[in-house]
Amino acid sequence: MDTLAGWVLVAGTVIGLAPVGNPSLLRIWLVPRAEHIAIVAAHRRGWYVLNGGFASATVATTAALAMLALVVESRDAARAGLIAGTAGYAVGGVLWCAMLAIRSRVTPALAGRGDPDPAARLLEEAQGGLFAAYVLMTAVALVVIGLALAVGGGVSVVVAGLAILVGVGALVLQLATGDLVPAVLYLPTLAIGIALLVGWT
Repeated sequence: MDTLAGWVLVAGTVIGLAPVGNPSLLRIWLVPRAEHIAIVAAHRRGWYVLNGGFASATVATTAALAMLALVVESRDAARAGLIAGTAGYAVGGVLWCAMLAIRSRVTPALAGRGDPDPAARLLEEAQGGLFAAYVLMTAVALVVIGLALAVGGGVSVVVAGLAILVGVGALVLQLATGDLVPAVLYLPTLAIGIALLVGWT
């Protein structure tokens, strides 16, 4: 089952994040808010696919981590850490999916409205809160998962260390700047999946 977990981690991440490479949407992360909204409004279908991709990658990686927690042979403390980290990752994923569902509908709807009204601003703040909670929860979960794998085995210490490094880096960046490119949080699970498939333990 660890091979299946590896395939789900890799395939779920690659397929789920593929829409991020949509050429018509690549600039949205770097432009001012008004231009961001205009680009999204002009490419609504791509925007829905992009958000759906993030959601499917989150579901796939959560499921694969749960499979891994069930099959990895490790000490009780390491297994408990892996289960706790996976649970935290799942909670973060629920917050992220809720935010994706909201923004996939709200952002295109704001096109042509000019300066957002107070209700739209309040909704954007709520989305920002969900995103921050997702990043913080997922970053902590990645640190716990990385520590559990480093102690209990299952993948190389280098791969486990990558999960820890990305988790700590994401925490610091989110707390310092209030923002983070969410695709970064999928790198550790992708690396764990590859390590499982190639037997890098």
